Amino acid sequence: MQTSAKLNEEKAPGCADGCKSVITCWKPCLYSQPQIALAPLVKTQAACVTGVKEPQPLAYAPGTGRFVIGFCGSGTGHLTQSLAVLRMLQARGMTLAGIVFDTDATQKMVQETLEPLGVPLLQLPAIKLVDPKKGMVPTVVTLHSVVTGVGKLRGMYPQLVSFFVDAKAEYIFNFWHTTLAFFLRSHPPPPGVRISNVAPQFALSSLDVRDLGFWEIVGKSTIDAMAALIAQTGPCLSLSARPQPNSLPPILEVPAAVTSFSSRLILCYFLAQPDAVRLERLLAQFSISGVEIHCFTTAPLTPPAGRPLALESHAKQRALFKHYFDRCTGIICSTGNETIWEAVCRGVPVLTVPTSGHPEQMMNARIHGRAFPASVRAVSRVRIEDVRWLVDFKPSEESIAESSALRERATTFDAEGARLLCGA
Repeated sequence: MQTSAKLNEEKAPGCADGCKSVITCWKPCLYSQPQIALAPLVKTQAACVTGVKEPQPLAYAPGTGRFVIGFCGSGTGHLTQSLAVLRMLQARGMTLAGIVFDTDATQKMVQETLEPLGVPLLQLPAIKLVDPKKGMVPTVVTLHSVVTGVGKLRGMYPQLVSFFVDAKAEYIFNFWHTTLAFFLRSHPPPPGVRISNVAPQFALSSLDVRDLGFWEIVGKSTIDAMAALIAQTGPCLSLSARPQPNSLPPILEVPAAVTSFSSRLILCYFLAQPDAVRLERLLAQFSISGVEIHCFTTAPLTPPAGRPLALESHAKQRALFKHYFDRCTGIICSTGNETIWEAVCRGVPVLTVPTSGHPEQMMNARIHGRAFPASVRAVSRVRIEDVRWLVDFKPSEESIAESSALRERATTFDAEGARLLCGA
């Protein structure tokens, strides 16, 4: 994956529309297409979609310290973030009054995590942006989910109004729940109620379209359109490894720092199995001795005919993954956020491989590579030389500094979170 510096070296000036070269001048035009398609959803008065021309404010008296959390159920990141905020707020004596989630949340997630909280739950339609395995869905699929989802949402308006009136929330925290934002835009809460929106996706706005590839541009345009919708309800806070305006520290459990690299253990996690299969074949073809390698995927890899697997394969299990994480000296993973942040905090190197066709992961790779140039290597395909870099990694002054800075920032979450989310 090329860096921005490398890309800029190859650009020649002179593009009439402000781009840096003829080769890249198509990029802003491509970026505009999903934005145009999604404009009916994003524009402030979306009467053509909702039938609501003027906001209809919610009428209730907010209860002191009461809050509602809404989160997108796609993946586990937004749930993890919302639960961390929930614990922080409850530790400060605040009261959870309800949770709003969407149809992307799994039944297991609802039964094992949400229902035990003992508060009212409300499920809204999801707007389809990402397939957990395949990545960003085509814009036409997103548009279809907008039309059908908003139609269903409109029918739920009385139920939503009743939910918020009963909750009497003084604070509403939205973790990338787009249909909740759509409702709150047309039904704003009463004066004195604070809405805060939190998601790593808000950090993607810092990327220059001209540095991105085709699918990244399409993905960024769609994500930016959703961010623009959410921003109409209240302040937006990204999650950032480095201090940035309007950003929270990464939300994670700071792991114990690595103490030795003498016994090498490489821990792998892939969203899509083809990346794990490619790694396994590389390890079978090229000898890497003295290293224990454990790989987690949705289902265990099938041993090839005539030979055993060249690594230890496991179905995704949180407890077992954590067991090996606490011993690991390197990580190979798809390009989410939490695993990479936790690995850098631990002080171990990361080889990250964005899932093919997943624009958000491709953009995440750029952000992590810039934030941790000595600790994170982002590649589009695993090569044996990348694996050897990970196995032979020796901490440098730069990588140690990156780890220390992130550990320090992550420990400020409670104080920074209270200040930015609640104005405390």
